[in-house]
Amino acid sequence: MLPRLPSTQRCHTGPSLTLGMLKECYTSPFPHMSKTALRRRCCALLILLLAVSLFGGSAQQPPPSPLVAAAGDLVQQILSRSGSPSAVAITFQNSSAMSGEMQEIVQTAVFNSFRDAGVRVVKPEAALAEIQIIFSEDWQGYLWIAEIHEGTSTQMVMKKLPRPEHTATGRVPTLTVRKNPVWQQDAPILDFYADNQNLVVLEPDQVSLYANDGGQWRARYTLAINHEQLWPRDLRGRLKLNGGQITAFLPGTLCAGSLSPPSLECHASDDPWTVDHGQIVAFYSPRRNFFSGILSGPSAGASVVPFFSGAAWPSGDQRQWLFAGTDGRARLYQNDLSTPAAVYNSWGSSLAGVHSNCGSGWQMLVTAPTDNIHPDSIQAMEIAGREAQPVSSAIDLTGPVVALWTAGKSGETVNTVMQSTVTGRYEAFTLTVTCN
Repeated sequence: MLPRLPSTQRCHTGPSLTLGMLKECYTSPFPHMSKTALRRRCCALLILLLAVSLFGGSAQQPPPSPLVAAAGDLVQQILSRSGSPSAVAITFQNSSAMSGEMQEIVQTAVFNSFRDAGVRVVKPEAALAEIQIIFSEDWQGYLWIAEIHEGTSTQMVMKKLPRPEHTATGRVPTLTVRKNPVWQQDAPILDFYADNQNLVVLEPDQVSLYANDGGQWRARYTLAINHEQLWPRDLRGRLKLNGGQITAFLPGTLCAGSLSPPSLECHASDDPWTVDHGQIVAFYSPRRNFFSGILSGPSAGASVVPFFSGAAWPSGDQRQWLFAGTDGRARLYQNDLSTPAAVYNSWGSSLAGVHSNCGSGWQMLVTAPTDNIHPDSIQAMEIAGREAQPVSSAIDLTGPVVALWTAGKSGETVNTVMQSTVTGRYEAFTLTVTCN
């Protein structure tokens, strides 16, 4: 009997092979034939994928986002205005409510657009042109400004684009900011104090005293504010009451008096103001509308950037401070005032701390980054680590906020003054935070 052929041997057909041998020969696997077929199938698949990528892949590319497209258009305007220098240095400044994530997308798109145009992005010392791009905004939307510095000449390019619609995150607000009306009048209100019996209103040239008469405020006295210097254009003031004693802070002027008997004496002074509920005491610029950044009181000897408003509060074993700077940025400090722990770009110039029994116990009420003409809004934020998280819905107002001060030693209310764009009147109200 013939021996069995191994499967790797070539099969012969001839009279010496039996029928069983032929059957076994033709049904056994042939590796060289299998590998050839596999290679052919792989080649066909690769050719198909290559054809799809060449002819159909471009159709699958999504269009650039509006931010990326706007960044590319801004770069084209810059190059057209500057004569397409071969090497540029680029810096960015965000003075808008645009988030850090959005800013990073736009900056990356700007860099890519320059490179696609054959322009190298280099350090200032190697650049033929220096470009500063400022992300700003107005009440209609975002405004991007590019300042082009070439030698001794400076040119400017501006691009407007609408503010993107806010999408719902599905997160239910955990707190509610409640607005409690107190008083309104035609004359400007700088600050006020209210309890069950008394209402004290600080105005540019007087302090007005009111008494509760059956649920209505009735005028009792007006106490004149005598001041030697002219008030600055955007006048601000701070009113403090302690056991019937009145203290009014104004630019370059300090007034002191009492509710009973009603009295008030004012004199020139550069004494620091109490900013919040007593944890921040700072020097106020006598001819401007902001604090110089030099601190007194519990933080005497420290200084921060000039600011419009500030708040301080405890967080476990930490002390935290928050200042709304005159440059449009809010800075968070933790434990010490040497270096900011975080910087926020999407808030307005007014903020105040409020103490509650909700969440972490302390929230920051912050205004929107609007101007002093158009309606404002106020929202409660909490600081978790270095992140600022919204914890309430925003309260939409009918005008800009002109004063926002934490009231009382406990800090459970925030005194707010708004000038309505509908009536033109100044409205005083308090804000509190409640749990949902």
